Amino acid sequence: MDDQMIPGPPAKTKDGDSSTNSAQVRLDTANRALAEAKDAVSRAREKAGEELSDWLRAAATDSLDQATRKRDRAIAEVEEATAAINAALVKDSTVGSSPITDLEASSGAGEAEPAQDDAQPMFQTSEQFLLHQLLPLYIRIIDSRNNTWCRQWFRHPEALSRVDALWRAWEHLRLDGKTGMSVWWKDHADPQMAVLLSRKGPFYECDLNRHKEPDPMPCDLAPEGWFPKEEEIPFP
Repeated sequence: MDDQMIPGPPAKTKDGDSSTNSAQVRLDTANRALAEAKDAVSRAREKAGEELSDWLRAAATDSLDQATRKRDRAIAEVEEATAAINAALVKDSTVGSSPITDLEASSGAGEAEPAQDDAQPMFQTSEQFLLHQLLPLYIRIIDSRNNTWCRQWFRHPEALSRVDALWRAWEHLRLDGKTGMSVWWKDHADPQMAVLLSRKGPFYECDLNRHKEPDPMPCDLAPEGWFPKEEEIPFP
């Protein structure tokens, strides 16, 4: 599917075969859109692979995301158009013969299965995401009066967990070509980064020149039997 357009069955040309002809036009249009989308993905992939500054690399990555989403939508449209032609041919072949029963019609002989979400992650690790996507875009003042950051962020368990959550949310929401990025910024990036950069956050004892190993907050152990085990909790 990546190398050629999806061929559809030949359309009938007899008079009155408007449904088949209409479906064929739709398939031809979808195939052209698919070819253009694949070319756009190839160009975007080449651009993303060039030696670029961090900011330009982030922009190229976003362009590749958009091109990939457009290609996936084009593939789905081709599959739907192919299914429409098959359905039209089945309908035409039954003209003059016994009518199709409700059970046969509901079986959807020519229907296409919904496209599976097989998108591969753009980044392989949360570190790659942080270096090539998050930090080039999220520019803030780091000094003694504003925000704080630790170059060895990976030595802070809380930071590791938050960055990993940001990465996974981004990989999921980037596939939404409408409001995905808006949701990611509003519900994920801004609140998570506000905590990470806060002078009262996980890097409160660090700065750009010094890392201090984080100490967990002190905690006493509860007396034996204070918390019932899961299997000991009575349920009504």
